[in-house]
Amino acid sequence: MHKLTLVHFSAWRASQDRVVAYSLWAAAVWILTRQGWMPMVSSAGSLVGILSMLVGMLVSFRVSSSYDRWYEGRRTWAAVTGTTRTLLRLLVFALPPPSKSPHDAPRTEAVKELCSLICAFPYACMYRLRDMPGLTHPELRQLLPSTLLEAYASTPMSARRPSISSESSASFVEHSVAGESERALAGLNTAPSPLRIRPHALPTGEPSNLPLSLIRAMHAYLTAWHEKKLPSRDAPDENSAVLDGATWAACTNAMKDYTDQLTALERIRDTPIPLILNIHLQLLLFVYVGAVPLQLVRAIGVWCVPATAIAAAVFFGLNAAAEELSDPFGAEPNDLPVARYCADLHREYLEMIGEGGGSSGTTWEPKQEAVVSGSTGVGRKEL
Repeated sequence: MHKLTLVHFSAWRASQDRVVAYSLWAAAVWILTRQGWMPMVSSAGSLVGILSMLVGMLVSFRVSSSYDRWYEGRRTWAAVTGTTRTLLRLLVFALPPPSKSPHDAPRTEAVKELCSLICAFPYACMYRLRDMPGLTHPELRQLLPSTLLEAYASTPMSARRPSISSESSASFVEHSVAGESERALAGLNTAPSPLRIRPHALPTGEPSNLPLSLIRAMHAYLTAWHEKKLPSRDAPDENSAVLDGATWAACTNAMKDYTDQLTALERIRDTPIPLILNIHLQLLLFVYVGAVPLQLVRAIGVWCVPATAIAAAVFFGLNAAAEELSDPFGAEPNDLPVARYCADLHREYLEMIGEGGGSSGTTWEPKQEAVVSGSTGVGRKEL
């Protein structure tokens, strides 16, 4: 019984209407053939044979192309996860330890603020890929610094667009709900709207590309810390930088990685199968499956109806599965669980700094004497 519930996550939901329609067509062919009103029906067998190889090649290309996009989306998101974990590790452990000075509390808050920005970046990418802009999402409200939210909110109303969906250009499409044909139609090579090059803010005051804005904010933090001079326990000199040169360079490289990964995610989302190929494939499937009962009705009679239904379920099911996988960042059951990946990163950061519970060993650090002599107590042999 449990396996029957898996049908809900299959391509049957998207292809069942076509399966029913072609089954009715096959039943009509059988009835008309019995009445002698379709004497030339056997000649359709040659058409099915001619189209079989071409249809098989196009369907194979369709499925493999969509799976490649789904897999590349997973790989790119794994790269985002790796960059995020590296940044959090560097900033939590590589910053100089406190020196029990008046600067310690502001520095700790600044570290948490930047780490919150880093945790907010994957969420911002997810909502951008789903065309769900705005600062009302609870994760962003929780993670973004209050000063940054205030800066976005201070955007003049004259600089904001009334609504992202009111864009006059036909190239706009809401990827979270649009089908692949709509995305391909929006991606045609047409002249851009004059409004497309005009800088603007979204209705909530945020920029048109929030993840890119967060990269800039993170980079501004890193540069300020590299230029700021503060004493710490391990660097009591007044001229020691909060962020040393090596760590600053590593974090700056991570900003470049974030930019490359955001661009790759947008490329995967905005490059569906070309519309001309999609139209041709749909036409071939229409003719090919429609010719199946014409070929089989003389040989197997009424059994051409279930045979046609099976053919329609196979071909149109594969086509529906490929269409769902072509946009791996949506909210469909078979899309990547991007929201879960973002939540896992946020939890890992809280565990890393020892907030909100978790393992007591997360914040463990070796004692100074253990670093020198070794924590196992096993002596080294003299050479």
